[in-house]
This record gives sequence, structure tokens and C-alpha cells, in this order.
Amino acid sequence: MHKNQKPDKDMEEILHIGWAMEDITPKDPVSLWGQYYERISEYVQTPLTATAVAVESSTHHSNEQLIMISIDVVFMEGDLQESVRSMIKDRIPDFNIQNLILNVTHTHSSFYTGSDSKHREMLINSLGKVAVSAWKKRQPGGISHDLQYEVIGHNRRVEYADGSTEMYGSCDREDFIGLEGPGDPAVKMMFCWDLNKKLTGIIMNVACPAQVTEAKYYVSADYFGELRKQLEERYPGVFILPQIGAAGDISPRDLPRGYEKDDPNLWDIPGSVEIGKRLVAVIEKAYPEAVKNIENQISFRHIVKIIELPSRLYSKEECQKAQTIVSEILSKYPDEPNAKEVIWDQFLQEIKENEKTQEYGPWDNKLSDFGIFKKQEALVEQYEAQDEHLSHSVELHVFRLGDMVFATNPFELFSEYGFRIEGRSNAKLTFLVQLSGGDYAGYLPSPRAIEGKAYLGYSAMVTQVGPEGGQILVDETVNIIDSLWEKRS
Repeated sequence: MHKNQKPDKDMEEILHIGWAMEDITPKDPVSLWGQYYERISEYVQTPLTATAVAVESSTHHSNEQLIMISIDVVFMEGDLQESVRSMIKDRIPDFNIQNLILNVTHTHSSFYTGSDSKHREMLINSLGKVAVSAWKKRQPGGISHDLQYEVIGHNRRVEYADGSTEMYGSCDREDFIGLEGPGDPAVKMMFCWDLNKKLTGIIMNVACPAQVTEAKYYVSADYFGELRKQLEERYPGVFILPQIGAAGDISPRDLPRGYEKDDPNLWDIPGSVEIGKRLVAVIEKAYPEAVKNIENQISFRHIVKIIELPSRLYSKEECQKAQTIVSEILSKYPDEPNAKEVIWDQFLQEIKENEKTQEYGPWDNKLSDFGIFKKQEALVEQYEAQDEHLSHSVELHVFRLGDMVFATNPFELFSEYGFRIEGRSNAKLTFLVQLSGGDYAGYLPSPRAIEGKAYLGYSAMVTQVGPEGGQILVDETVNIIDSLWEKRS
């Protein structure tokens, strides 16, 4: 089987597709999640939304179903996906609730989603409502797809000559040698149409989190909020369902080149507007071919599988080294009984000063005493508990729609793993969907990211799963993709 093989005709049936969207913007100021420090929102820059698409097809072999919901939050916590499944179970009894998948856009300008969040009930009610609405609005339709290229994200892990790596590190140092990993300019789109060839919605997959405004003081859906506004002007009533591809080491900013005075500020609203323009241009470029290649009858298969990934283990030596660093930092404050609080207060004060004097972020210093202390202390805690948590359960969703395939994971997945899966995939177009299918599972760093001194890099130092688990995730995902091209008996 290869990537251009035609679907099996006996597996095909016309698709039924439904769309819905709900506003999930809190009515009051909220604590914005995504940074170490608290930011209370001052206003709403763009609304937060939950967008759902429901897809179903029936053949004499099976009935395949899917509801995907994309949410403008930083991550999911507290079994959010299971809570929504429980809510809709009796409201749409003809739907298998295991076929519901949530994903997030990873905006850092949204609210906390945990079980103790004061916005939790509102969020679950809204997600249940949008899921039911999309399911009930299913109508016969078709799909097409396109792959375009546009620079949205760049690798954000800066390497130095001594082997160390710093997220958002300075590139004007003499020992700067480059970026640790690649970027990914691919913009993947699945277009949905009614039987009159009217565009109803687009699933858009971009390998860059929605984090232009990650350190500001307003509620924002970031560049996807700007895309929605601009798309509504060009294609009124068309839904956009955002997905983030493998992008754990990617952000919207070009660190080595920086920005000139008249360039859009990729730390603020002008950068979000610019990326929105780029993505609208991508859609308009793809549209003429997409409308010519609509398919109404395709192979649709959806597999859900729980896999166990080995937890990342730390050595006694690594733990001792981390304990030494923690002790050295605390020793700087011998007369302070609450040294941790002093370190934290200094961290916050530095942020306030940086916000006043620096035009661009990041304003928090991950190499401050607090930044180093927090990670080293976390390593010690993980080491002390690791014998009780030798594996990490992951719910994978892999589904095929014609010659496309979608595959989920709950990580901030480094781009290298995405390329591994895509390169081996049978599909003509493979959509990797990170931060999807369950609660947030942290970064999943590449082997290079944890080698030598680069191990000290913020986003690779302490993680639940490491490269061994990353390769198993790749292999399991590829095996499931392969099975979707096997003819049913």
C-alpha cells in the first residue's frame, strides 16, 4: 500500500457533516493561564470559542462517527474530555461517546480549565451544547483537502556553543550557533461542502501554537481569533476549526532575525492580525482547486486506542545534581526563613521592570533563580515519585477520511516526531493534532533536546515522557495508520 492508493469502494458511503460554534468567553476578568505568574485580564481582545464538526458515514460494514471540538484554551485538565462525554451520553444516544475528541489551540490568553475552575461548569455546558448542535445539524456533504506553505512558526530553542539550549534565548551572543530543531511551514486544510458545493467549514492544521499574545493582559483567541474575523468578511458563515500540529518547540517568532521597527509585533495584536492575513491568503489560494476536487463518498474509519508509554526516568546522579543546584540557590538567602517566597517576589519584580522597559518579550527570565529553582525542584519531585509511575496512558485517535488521516496526542510534541509520523504515513495528507484526546501531558522532547547540557533547556528538562516513549508513540501511530488501509474481512 502506498500514499496514492485508491480507497476501497465497498467501504464508501456519502458523508454527513454538521458544524456548530459556541462562545466560551467568561463575562468577568479572569486569571490568564500559560505563564508562571498571574495575569488578570483587563478586557476581551477577541472572543474565545469552541468549534465542533460532526462527521458520520454508514456502510454495510460499519457506522463510523466523529465529533471534534477545538477550544481556545491553553490546555485541558481534570478529565475535561470525559466530563463532556458524560454530559452528551443521553442527549445524543445514537452517538458513541468514545468518538468525541477535544483539542486546544494553546492560547496563553485564556482561562484555567481544571476541575476546581470557577469557569468549569460554563465550559462543560458549552462544550456539550456545541457537540449536540453539530451532531444534530448533520447534512449530506463532501470534503476536499489541500496543502499549502506559509511561514507561521519558527523553532524557539536557541543553541549555544557549550551545548546548552534556552527557549527564547538571545541570538546576539558570540556563542550562539543556531536553533535546535526545524520549523514546519505546512498549512493543512480539510474543506467541507454541502451538496451544492457551498463551503461550510474548514479544518485548519498549523504547526504553531496560538501564542502571539502569550504574555499580555487581555483575553484573546490569538491569531485564530483574527483569522475568524477576517474569514467572516471573505466567506460569511464558514466555520474554522483550528488544530495545532507537532509544535512543542515552535512559536510564532523568528528569533535570529528579530524585527524591524515597521514589522508586525509578534508579541502583540499586530502580529496576530498579520498571521490571520497570511492564513486567509492560504485559504484563498487553495480554494479554486479544493472546490474542483470535492468527494462525497470516501473511506471513513476511526480507531481509538489506549497505549502505555514508558515514563521518563531520572538517575540518582541527576537527582543529586538538581538537589545541589536547589541548595546553592537557597544558600544565597541565608537570613531569609522564607527564601522561596523571596525568590518568587524577585522574579515577579523583574517581570514588572521588563514590561516597562522592553518592547518585546519574553518578560519572564527562565534563567533567573526562580526559573532554575522551579525546574530543578520539579526534577527532584519527579525522581522521588517515579517508581510509582512507570508508564503513562495515552488515548490515541486515528481516523481516515479518504486519502487523509488525522492522529492525535496529548503532548506539546516536538516537531521531529511529527515528521517521523508523516514520513512513514500511508496517507496522502497527515494531520497531527497535539494537545488532543485527553488531559495535558506536557512536553515530549526530542533526543537532541535532552542530550548533554541541552538537557537544561526549559521545555525539555522535566517531562512525563521522554524520547523512548516518543518513538513508541510514533510507531503505534504509524501502525494504526497502516491498519486503516487494510481491507476489512
